[in-house]
Amino acid sequence: MKKTTSQIIRDKKIKQPSRFINLLFRILIKFVYNAPCKAEYIRHIDPRKYKNKPVIIVVNHASRFDFAFVQGAMGKRRINFVAAEEEFHRTKFKTVFALGKNIPKKSFVPDTTVIRGMSAILRKTKNGCVAIFPCGLSTVSGAQQPSAVGTGKMIKHFGVHVLAVRIHGAYLVCPKFDLKERYGKVEVELDELFTPEQIEKLPAEEIERKVDEAIFTDDYAWNETRQYSYKRKDGKFAENLEQVLYKCPKCGTEMQMEGRGTVIKCKACGNGATLDGKYNLQPIGDSIIPYNPREWYDWERREMRRAVEADPNYFLEEHVTLGVQPEYGYVGKNLVAYTVGEGTLRLDCEGLTYKGTRDNKSFEVFIPRDSISTTIINVDGSFFGTYASGEYLMFTPDSPSSIRWNMAIEEIYRIHGGKWQNFHWFDYGKQGFDTYKVKSEQK
Repeated sequence: MKKTTSQIIRDKKIKQPSRFINLLFRILIKFVYNAPCKAEYIRHIDPRKYKNKPVIIVVNHASRFDFAFVQGAMGKRRINFVAAEEEFHRTKFKTVFALGKNIPKKSFVPDTTVIRGMSAILRKTKNGCVAIFPCGLSTVSGAQQPSAVGTGKMIKHFGVHVLAVRIHGAYLVCPKFDLKERYGKVEVELDELFTPEQIEKLPAEEIERKVDEAIFTDDYAWNETRQYSYKRKDGKFAENLEQVLYKCPKCGTEMQMEGRGTVIKCKACGNGATLDGKYNLQPIGDSIIPYNPREWYDWERREMRRAVEADPNYFLEEHVTLGVQPEYGYVGKNLVAYTVGEGTLRLDCEGLTYKGTRDNKSFEVFIPRDSISTTIINVDGSFFGTYASGEYLMFTPDSPSSIRWNMAIEEIYRIHGGKWQNFHWFDYGKQGFDTYKVKSEQK
């Protein structure tokens, strides 16, 4: 019987990438990524010290270029990257993932395939090296999100040297709200995080906390004093920014922000700002604007938290299209699935429900609250995905509301005791936001 694409991906035997492919990748990285991004590598340790030892690399996930910067930091070391399984179904990644011997992992759901793949490298190869992105998703806000539940347990399970790579500036090159790169400065730090002896002594929870602390980054804060410029050919730095910044800081209206050119503005009240190549927000006239895009995003999260806490019957409901991955073959363009239906998506304190059509037939699916801690924002903020009974489902709302859905799902899950909580230092109680004027006075 012919294997499905999913079976081919998950059944593939994991080996180290060949030395030739490693060399080829390093040449491409030098000219395609390092040069235009002016990549600077700051190695606090010598990676050659670990050349004959199994190693796990934990990395903050800033952009779709991150694999290149990890390889650049590690020099000649052959690395197997853990990558989201849904990305393996895309035509554009089929060949490069196969050559790189990437290890598939279904995002934000339990998956034993990734452990088998990592074991093949770390336990059956004397100098195996696996890179993981503990957060499981390239950042939406420009700052790292918490590690997936089980990260500490997984590191303790393997008990090998753990190195940390922190990438600064990559989000400013590839922001989540735009598919067009804005080339500029990137800095990459490499350091040791754990020795096997330290891992043995530490509980899994503390390992997870230390990973979060070690690889946390905030690219907007990082560039505030550096003021590196990033280049977009047409200069449209605010294009599609409403995908992330969907709530007006002045009138509170949602889904009325619009990012066009260098301006993001509320269509309801006119409140707005410009965004330049250094990612500075400058209010227009007497507009009320947060300190920077990340501060704006965090304010939206706190507002979402308060809304969910205040109303036990809180819900979101919207018309969406439904996408799934083909049983055979791969998905082209900048999609992760093909549209197969449409219907209504509803989120409430019980979970996420889709009612509509699939392949011209009635279709309904319910995902309990405890089974969905977040959503998968694969490409940009125009759509989002999740898994239901092991199948990837893609939802595209009529409005640019994917990030609002993402936040609502996360905060409902967290409020009701879900294991994946926000960083212990995140302040949900903060009122309002720091404004541009406050920032100017501080300088």
